Amino acid sequence: MIRRPPRSTLSSSSAASDVYKRQILVLLKKELRVEFRTLQGIVPAALLSFMILMSLKFSVMESVVIEKSGILWVSILITGLGLITHTATREIERRTIETLKLVPISRYQLFLGTTFGSMILLWILSSIVFLLFIVLFENVFGDEWLLAYVVVLVGGIGIAAVGNLAASSMTPMYGGWMLTSLFSIPILLFTVIEAGIKCTDSLITDSSDFQIALTLLFLYNLVFVTGGAWLSEISE
Repeated sequence: MIRRPPRSTLSSSSAASDVYKRQILVLLKKELRVEFRTLQGIVPAALLSFMILMSLKFSVMESVVIEKSGILWVSILITGLGLITHTATREIERRTIETLKLVPISRYQLFLGTTFGSMILLWILSSIVFLLFIVLFENVFGDEWLLAYVVVLVGGIGIAAVGNLAASSMTPMYGGWMLTSLFSIPILLFTVIEAGIKCTDSLITDSSDFQIALTLLFLYNLVFVTGGAWLSEISE
């Protein structure tokens, strides 16, 4: 005979889960409210992405190089990490992180809250970059542009997780903005970015690699989000 746990235990665990969700939601709203109040991160990042795409549009002459989606992902990676680094630097300068560490909230909740906030900002930035890429490079995806856009948004999850994990560790150091990129780019290039490029390139060439690459992209995101939460919890 299987004994069910008492109702008090179930209700207390459910209440604790609701508290955790509310705390993460508060951190997410804080990240978005601070950025939308000044737009000091997303506007320069969008302008930088425009400059990158325009430079590559008029400097790369071989059509074989620009007919696929590598330029799109490189632009999202560089500007996305710049946006995350800006946000982390702002938190350090205003001593927001030190204040949050005094609040009764676990480190993994702090990581998830900042990551989800950065993820939404990255989705906005990626939408701008994707639109610029479609206009400048004449919609290489054809009728599959909407599916390619969804893949770009999925890739933003992994970029946000790795970027926030690196920024939380490197930003307090001297030259932390550069160290964040040096730590994040090698990891993301051979995981999220590679899988994302294979996904979107398969839409351009109509190959059969899309499902495998998309599965890998989801797995990378899962590993980076859960691994980042675990590392942030044991780091203190």
